[in-house]
Amino acid sequence: MRQSYRIIVIDDDPITRMDLVEMLQEVGYDVVAEGKNGEEAVRLTQTWRPHLVIMDVKMPVMDGLAATGIIRSTSDTDVLLLTAYSQKDMVARAKAKGVCGYLVKPVMEEELLPAVERVLASRLR
Repeated sequence: MRQSYRIIVIDDDPITRMDLVEMLQEVGYDVVAEGKNGEEAVRLTQTWRPHLVIMDVKMPVMDGLAATGIIRSTSDTDVLLLTAYSQKDMVARAKAKGVCGYLVKPVMEEELLPAVERVLASRLR
């Protein structure tokens, strides 16, 4: 049995969200909440105090980078960003906000699960 980690998935695309949740739950992760924008990510993080938020960058209301800045300044929750962009400037901005990593969409299970494992394993150090 996997150690119990609370994970929140945030993406404005419901199909992407559903796929991510399914991949995580199939291997035993506890996805405690889902949301569709950065504002919801901030609120859900305050409510659930997850170990990890997996979040899209480009979303309505509040983007993932702005939400990451708030989450990282108010909690020790790790953030793994999902993006359709792999430009160096976006990566630099994401690092400055305190993200633990990022994955380029579309995200496949063989990329997602190792990335999640790395982030959560770093919490044990």
